[in-house]
Amino acid sequence: MNLGDTPHGFFKGYVAKIARHAYWAAAVIAVALLFCPTNYVIEKPGPTMDVLGPAVLDYGGRKVDLGGEAITGVGKASFSPKGSLDLVTVNVLGSPSSTVPAFMAIAGYFEPDSRVLPREVVFPIGSSLSQDEAGQEKLMEGAKARAKAAAASFLKSQGVSAPDLEGAKIESGPIGGPSAGLVFALGLIEKAEGKDLTGGRDVAGTGTLSDAGKVGAIGGIASKMIAARRDGASFFLAPASNCPQVLSSRVPEGLRVVPVGTLSGAFSALQDISSSRLSSLPSCRA
Repeated sequence: MNLGDTPHGFFKGYVAKIARHAYWAAAVIAVALLFCPTNYVIEKPGPTMDVLGPAVLDYGGRKVDLGGEAITGVGKASFSPKGSLDLVTVNVLGSPSSTVPAFMAIAGYFEPDSRVLPREVVFPIGSSLSQDEAGQEKLMEGAKARAKAAAASFLKSQGVSAPDLEGAKIESGPIGGPSAGLVFALGLIEKAEGKDLTGGRDVAGTGTLSDAGKVGAIGGIASKMIAARRDGASFFLAPASNCPQVLSSRVPEGLRVVPVGTLSGAFSALQDISSSRLSSLPSCRA
């Protein structure tokens, strides 16, 4: 007797067909859900740029030449710095109006160099892409102006006249935001004095800067430390107010984080680095 011809066999075959269809339906739904938008964006290490040299964005091997020097119009053209002073950035996948799909957010959790963040942590609620880009550009222009003012004030306090800082040109390309102020000011000081501040070492840094030379906190420091080490820096000047984030992050091997609170403090740290007085350098403490 063919079991499939019995009522019991017919019922089992019917259930099996339903189960197969349900399996494929669940699979299709699961795949569709992976492509659904989330409320998250992904932060990754961005490019670096040595403000003492050519205006070149370094993406960890892939380089984009912006043309000319990073800082011009100050100091002697014949001065050739030995070390590097890198500004560091972050890249964000997503925008105020678009977020990453679920599969990218899930993958981001397992990538050591990625941070998955709620959109509101990175972008103001209700902002648009054009508003964010305009805001970031405005913040960058403010950072350059304050870097010039703080550098001029510092040089004056050291007895160095720098009347040409106002006319200095700083190339930042597509980089926005306020966090390059500290590095810009140090670059201006080195070029104005015509003296090597880094002692030939590769130094990176980040931090907002006031006209009076106070270094302020920034965002994305975990990703910025990774970018700094990726592109060769051994020392990383960071705002002292960011020490809690530094201590809770994975500091790349071979990178020494040096917290600073003022432009003069950062200058002193560079003097210690260039003179190999490394035991004198401050560090973040719990």
